[in-house]
Amino acid sequence: MGPGVEFERWRLKTSDGPLQVSIAHIDLRNPNVGLGVGTRYDRIVGPGEPLSTMADRRSAEIGINADYFDISGNGEPTNLVIAHGVIQHAPNGRAVLMVGAGNHVVMGPASLKLQLIAPSGDALDIDSVNDWSHGAQLMLFTQAFGMPSEADASAEIALTPADNGAYRVVRAVADDLTFLPLAPDDLGIAARGNAAVNLLHAFKEGDSATLSQALTPQVDGLREAVGGGPILLRDGAPYEDPDAPSPEERDVRYPLTGAGTSADGATLWLVTVDGRAPARSIGVTRPMFGALLAALGASDAMAFDSGGSTEMVVRRLGEDHVSIANVPSDGRERSIADGLFVINTATPGPPARLVMRSEAASVLAGSHLSVTASSVDVNDQPVAPGGPVTFAVAPPSLATVDARGRVHALASGHVTISARSGPTSGELPLDVVSRVGELRIQPVYRVYAPSSEYALTAVATREDGTAIAVDSDAVRWSARGDGGALDAAGTVRTATRPSRLEVTARAGGSQADATLLVGAHEVRLASTLLPGESAGHWHLIKAPADINAELDQSNAPDGVSALHLSYDFVSSRSTRAAFIENEIALAGEPLLFSVQVFGDGSGAWLRAGYRNADGIADSITLARRISWKGWQTVRAEVPPQARWPITFTRLYVVAPPNTQAAGDIWLRNLGVWYAGPVRNAQ
Repeated sequence: MGPGVEFERWRLKTSDGPLQVSIAHIDLRNPNVGLGVGTRYDRIVGPGEPLSTMADRRSAEIGINADYFDISGNGEPTNLVIAHGVIQHAPNGRAVLMVGAGNHVVMGPASLKLQLIAPSGDALDIDSVNDWSHGAQLMLFTQAFGMPSEADASAEIALTPADNGAYRVVRAVADDLTFLPLAPDDLGIAARGNAAVNLLHAFKEGDSATLSQALTPQVDGLREAVGGGPILLRDGAPYEDPDAPSPEERDVRYPLTGAGTSADGATLWLVTVDGRAPARSIGVTRPMFGALLAALGASDAMAFDSGGSTEMVVRRLGEDHVSIANVPSDGRERSIADGLFVINTATPGPPARLVMRSEAASVLAGSHLSVTASSVDVNDQPVAPGGPVTFAVAPPSLATVDARGRVHALASGHVTISARSGPTSGELPLDVVSRVGELRIQPVYRVYAPSSEYALTAVATREDGTAIAVDSDAVRWSARGDGGALDAAGTVRTATRPSRLEVTARAGGSQADATLLVGAHEVRLASTLLPGESAGHWHLIKAPADINAELDQSNAPDGVSALHLSYDFVSSRSTRAAFIENEIALAGEPLLFSVQVFGDGSGAWLRAGYRNADGIADSITLARRISWKGWQTVRAEVPPQARWPITFTRLYVVAPPNTQAAGDIWLRNLGVWYAGPVRNAQ
């Protein structure tokens, strides 16, 4: 990927199932290797940002997701953030990764003591940095705060740098409705309660002030830091972190992100393991992840945020932007709070060589593939080419190449594609093959919509899993079943009703088969939901236990008898929920949950819950707000990363913090939906 930076993608077969692992190997002693921390849109509070755009803004070669964050609130990270030597968020006592002078990496818990000292010598303890939640009384904020629209502060001062590391108060206000605007190097202090009285008593405009900052542990030349956890290894041995985030995840197979360093501090490994995909990668437990990092050579190691946040991006040689290296378990990039990045710090120079790349290392005889040539300098920085690029192939009896780098394979054998641009050149070896090792049909969806059109493709690989380029017109398609019509180009037009279509693709002596399930049908779990404590009945759980909620069987306002939930969440301001629980084991892989609900327009959330095969409970949202009155059928997708078989466990009404909700709802006709026709189910 650049000086001192290498990337590998592993596909492993284990006794429990497959694993896919992305590994970046970084030489910390290489003078052109830099480590940096980035936050979403360079802010602490605000909308999340995908890791890829965060990495491109830093011109990173490698990036991984880092800290846990307030996913249901303002999105701020939970732990320490230091970027460019400036503390942007205070630590929470859990594990952090800190980068000091000479790329010295330290992993472990951190603590911060921060004080604002008045001209009188009086010191005020600052209890948060860019974090105005969780009861903070005195907060230091920077331009990276994100500036929420409402300050809710009784007092504020703005500080600008003065001589000898001191600051000067340039503004002091009381009861301001918004946070004070700051110049890039300025600092703000916001206070409420008694801290506000003390702040305004101690400072007025024109006063000098100093900041006392003590971060433990002390790291020489500390310039970057980011939170995470738990610690997995210490001095080469497994470590049980007493302050592990989400300790219930310790022995559950998850997608995981982590980092490890060698005993001599010369090497850093950044690693992601994909998960929640039984056919592709089953994930690992935290102890397994620690063992993997130890096997790579790490002496100290820690994890970062996991699950759908797990991601690695890489910038391949000669490219201007990163690409996603792993497969996020959400099926797409999740917007996150911060990331850890590897940066090529060398100054770009003139072109030194051409880096050549193709979409596959092999091509089927008679087919085509495209070759690209990008320029890099002596330190592997992407630069503009020194002139037009020309291509050639040897031996010409096996393939031809045109001026755009389009290769036409003629006969099996080994060929070399060469490129030249001014004084720079490059070569790319390719194999022309006469047969395909394995063929797969894509895209593969859980369900295909009726009366829709899909363009199918056949993906070819060798026995070792490497890609083979195959022209679309070299693939022969056929189909059987009532699920639709398939043309010679692999385009299918699905039927108008739930059905199935068996599709076959043939190329290079190999065959691939796929079943397309069109539409969906409902399987009714229960028309009538009966309250009670016995098996098969629904019972009420309240959280907290003292909220007002009752469960019975009664008539809805229209006279229809159904399961009735009465709830009153007005008396409390915390998160409140009334859970209607049962245990219903589900066959197969259902697409949706559905239930008929007589709504009350209260605005409360309606959710459903299920338990995965690995014992982990998950929830899905049926309605963000119960905004309707009368009967309405609500549905929610069962996530494709569910670990089958699953068990339906609950329906529940929930009121988030600082919202009021009270009312009555009735429920009936609980069902699940399966792909395809009825005869295909379960």
